[in-house]
Amino acid sequence: MTITLFYCWAAVGRAQAANNVQDYSIYQGKIVSKIIVLGNDKTRDVVILREMKTTVNAPFDMNRVEEDRKRILNLALFTRVEIYPAKDEDDKVGLVVVVAERWHFLPYPLLFRNERAWELEKWSYGVGFIHNNIRGLNNKLLAELWFGYNPGGTASYLNPWFGGERQLYYKAGLYSMTIKSKTLQTRQRFNEFHRGFTYTFGKRWGYHTYSTVAAGYDYIEIPREYSYLLSSGQVHQHIPSIGVGFQYDTRDLQEYPRNGWWMSYGITGFFNPQLVEHQLFSADVRRYVRLYKDVSLALRLNIDLSRGDTPFYSRYYLGYSERMRGQFYDAMEGDSRSIFMAEIRFPIVPIHYIDLDGGAPLFGQYANDLPFGISGGIFYDTGAAWFKDDSNMPADFLSGVGIGLHFHLPYIELLRIEYGIDPHRHGQFIIDTRVAF
Repeated sequence: MTITLFYCWAAVGRAQAANNVQDYSIYQGKIVSKIIVLGNDKTRDVVILREMKTTVNAPFDMNRVEEDRKRILNLALFTRVEIYPAKDEDDKVGLVVVVAERWHFLPYPLLFRNERAWELEKWSYGVGFIHNNIRGLNNKLLAELWFGYNPGGTASYLNPWFGGERQLYYKAGLYSMTIKSKTLQTRQRFNEFHRGFTYTFGKRWGYHTYSTVAAGYDYIEIPREYSYLLSSGQVHQHIPSIGVGFQYDTRDLQEYPRNGWWMSYGITGFFNPQLVEHQLFSADVRRYVRLYKDVSLALRLNIDLSRGDTPFYSRYYLGYSERMRGQFYDAMEGDSRSIFMAEIRFPIVPIHYIDLDGGAPLFGQYANDLPFGISGGIFYDTGAAWFKDDSNMPADFLSGVGIGLHFHLPYIELLRIEYGIDPHRHGQFIIDTRVAF
């Protein structure tokens, strides 16, 4: 009887959402009598419920329930999450959490671009395997093998929650790959061979704060003609490392934040008997402010510093994984770096959900509840990399201002088509995936 009632609530809630007539203010302050989860064929209820600040016997709060909904979406296990309240006995309110699960287990072909570049020679191809929800507990096993540009392979396992109320987590990974050097000290880019492992152990403090301790080992080999780039003069490097980190995350939606904070701080030390010892320090602070309804301002300040003799493979770069829109293809190198970004985000076509089950019966429920929407952005990026023995920071920052369209798509999450202008008023089109920050 109870389950049937909650299915009815879900149906009513979906109908209200479709007609945009939701009004849950009548339940504000009422005691929550029960919470039932529907649609989670693979995912265990506990994985969903532990993300909710709303609990049984707590007062119903519309804003908190919306935060709960977005936190569940941030698990990246579902294409859609809705939470519907309904009147229960004794003037209380019951909640039903309705989820639409993503594919969790599949082999897949790999085709991806490196260094955020679109040149054909910088694409890689291969095969991968992922289980995104082992035992229904959000544990993730990933293995990939690829060829083409920067060929290699990796395998990793993540357990995001163990130890019960202690809220511990760990991630272990192995890798072997060839990487094109990024240093600007040579005319041609040469191959660096890397092989090693990483292990991260951490604790989650409540809903938003994380601390980590990470250990790793990296074996590096470079061509002999480039050994002069290293103070040891050797072509082989054995580099153990250890680091600590702190993270604070109150973003509403990780795939496209409009409100909240994201702060990350870390220190990593690299040690080996060949005297290539150095430490890296990083601080990345991002603030998202809702200006009016779904119009928001996003800000980012990133500072990276180093200590010791920083080898080229540990330096900071712009023009590869970090790029400044407007001067997207220009590169800088240093043992220090700063980045500032600002972006106003606004909806153009609000996100809605598409069902393709009629045209794609083979995919069953995974062809339903697929998100689609369009947002717009106005941005300003600036950044620089420099060496600490320089007398001053460089005067020529890489900078740009521009506009763009952001397409919210299922599984891809976001496709951005943008136009940036540099300080010399030269323009460029930029096609990229995922949110800029």
